[in-house]
Amino acid sequence: MKKCCPGFSIAFIIVFAVGAFLYYQYSFTSVSKIYFNQDSFYEEEDGEVNLFEPMSEKYQLCFYSSYMPKWEEFLKSKIKQNESILAIDMYQLGQNNSKEIIDLKVSSGVMLKLIHEFDIRMLPQCFLIKQNQENLMLYQRVKNKGIYKLLNFKSM
Repeated sequence: MKKCCPGFSIAFIIVFAVGAFLYYQYSFTSVSKIYFNQDSFYEEEDGEVNLFEPMSEKYQLCFYSSYMPKWEEFLKSKIKQNESILAIDMYQLGQNNSKEIIDLKVSSGVMLKLIHEFDIRMLPQCFLIKQNQENLMLYQRVKNKGIYKLLNFKSM
């Protein structure tokens, strides 16, 4: 007795393996995450450096360089009603006097993790991050470029 389609089972296994790999890649890279309880973010208040604890449901997370011209104007232009700005200077030198802008200081390890997680290619850049309802110390950003724009259209 001859087999009907001997290559079908091999093709099915290959398609299944590729699909599982793509789903795995998508599920871990479609959302940028910040765990404020795992990574240390510091803010300076009245000359004291304190551990930052998020209090709002959403923030504008802005990456900038204090060596850029007009970086202060860029941050002030991003201020929106009911949204504070978490500003991270790549050189950790920036100082802001605005109440809506929170200067964060991070270690170099956390900085590299954020650059990778948010796919920072150029400065300045801002992202809207929202608090996860199940874990209040987790903030997320749904990616909306390329294939993620198609896959995340419901949650944007």
